[in-house]
Amino acid sequence: MKNRVLARAVNYLFLIGALFCFVYYLMNGILIRFGQSLLFLWPIMGACLLIRFIIYERCYKTGKPLPVSKRFLIIFRIFVALCLVFFIVVEGIILTSALTTPPENLDYIIVLGAKVNGTEPSGALRNRIQTASEYLHQNRDTLVIASGGQGPDEGISEAECIRRGLAQRGIDESRILMEDKSTSTLENLTYSLALIDTPSPSIGIVTNNFHVYRSMKIANTFEGYTFSAVPVATSLMSFPHYMLREFCATVVSFIKGSF
Repeated sequence: MKNRVLARAVNYLFLIGALFCFVYYLMNGILIRFGQSLLFLWPIMGACLLIRFIIYERCYKTGKPLPVSKRFLIIFRIFVALCLVFFIVVEGIILTSALTTPPENLDYIIVLGAKVNGTEPSGALRNRIQTASEYLHQNRDTLVIASGGQGPDEGISEAECIRRGLAQRGIDESRILMEDKSTSTLENLTYSLALIDTPSPSIGIVTNNFHVYRSMKIANTFEGYTFSAVPVATSLMSFPHYMLREFCATVVSFIKGSF
């Protein structure tokens, strides 16, 4: 009897998890935007958790066994457990990298582009601009490269948006270099490094904390440079989704051999 009560209590945790996924999806869509990449994963996860709850709850109420063999159930549970362990390990690596402290007096910092809404920076890009401006004010000899092309739904290039944001925050435009052709992190770095003529420069990569691990792995494929991360804080609302998205991007990058 106690085992049955405990099993039903655990099953209701799946219901709570499903509700969280659905509510989180709606809140992100309403407060930020529904067009965020991979945001659809949240209702999919919610649906999976809800289906699991319904199947088990029906078995508890009717007394009927699960419509699968015990062997299949054991194999499936082992598979899910291994996936969870893999997910936790990768997310732990990403999270640990996010806690990096940037060194002072870097030769250059590269501000990686992010979504531009019309001519205004998205929340992620605005935070990158703010962090870059703070670093530049504290390190007067550091130059900055604004990096990012213009997407089909963006009014200006990401680099131009970064340049405007830095200028508005008091950064002399003579310190700002422009790279406005890139469409990915790899291109951000490839095209930005082509603008640098300093031998063996020290370079900081300004990007959101969840993106530090992957951007640094890609950066370290370039020889002759010393790279450091300049992490940017992410809002609590967006952080869970960006961590999930970054897990997917990191796995895909590894499979593709990007680093």
